[in-house]
Amino acid sequence: MPDPQRSKAARAALAAVALTVAVAAESSVNQALADAHRTHHAGRHHHVAAAKPVAAKPVAATPVAAKPKPATGPVFASVPDRSVALALPARLDPDGVTIDVGYPDAPVQLTLFEDYRCSSTAAFEKIQGPMLRSLIARHRVLVHYVIESSLDERLPGPGAVAAADAARAALAHGRFALLHALLLANQGPEEADGFTTGRLLALAATVPGLRSVAFDAEVRTLYWKPWIDAAQHLYDTAGVHHGTPSMLLFGQEVDLWAHPELLDDPAALQRFVENAANRGE
Repeated sequence: MPDPQRSKAARAALAAVALTVAVAAESSVNQALADAHRTHHAGRHHHVAAAKPVAAKPVAATPVAAKPKPATGPVFASVPDRSVALALPARLDPDGVTIDVGYPDAPVQLTLFEDYRCSSTAAFEKIQGPMLRSLIARHRVLVHYVIESSLDERLPGPGAVAAADAARAALAHGRFALLHALLLANQGPEEADGFTTGRLLALAATVPGLRSVAFDAEVRTLYWKPWIDAAQHLYDTAGVHHGTPSMLLFGQEVDLWAHPELLDDPAALQRFVENAANRGE
């Protein structure tokens, strides 16, 4: 017959073992649940937070220097007696080539051979031009201008021809004397050929009342080229020895090699004209 006390102890031992296993199992389950919970939450929060936009600090504006305004056009040299030049009468000589500036009652007649591209002509006009125009305005001398353009044959560009055409157009439109003076005052270096169509038109714009549709067309198309050729022929056949400028007094050549003062001394030029007038030559 089994011992009741032993059976009771055995059952108690089995119950203890079962409790221990149950506790261990529960502990394992709880640990597994805790690990799973941590993993789940770690997965949910494992990301890179988007960077918050940072407001850019205002940068002080760097002062920018104002750009100079572009020039409205070329700057031209004027002549000191432009009002005198503007008032002088000019017309085409009966020979159809020479340009006469002055009054028919003047006691002295000078012929000047000039080239708008010639630096010696420009120097002569700069020094003696105001005196000549003063003598013309006082009816003391009538000047016959023969405009040649042979420098274009020896130097690049058509500047002499283009300037001569503009001068002839100015004669046709009643403004020769002032444009003539301005062309030589704004000649530029011979080799540079500064008398482009645009520059000629811009220079003509400084002469009151000269620019017009007709004048511009004559300059743009070399309308007066036949006259330029005729003037060149007159110069070539005149037989002058000083080139440009050369001078004739009543049709006879003045020796400017012997009298250089007539090129660079206004007082000497005035005496020369007055003496010729007094002699009645």
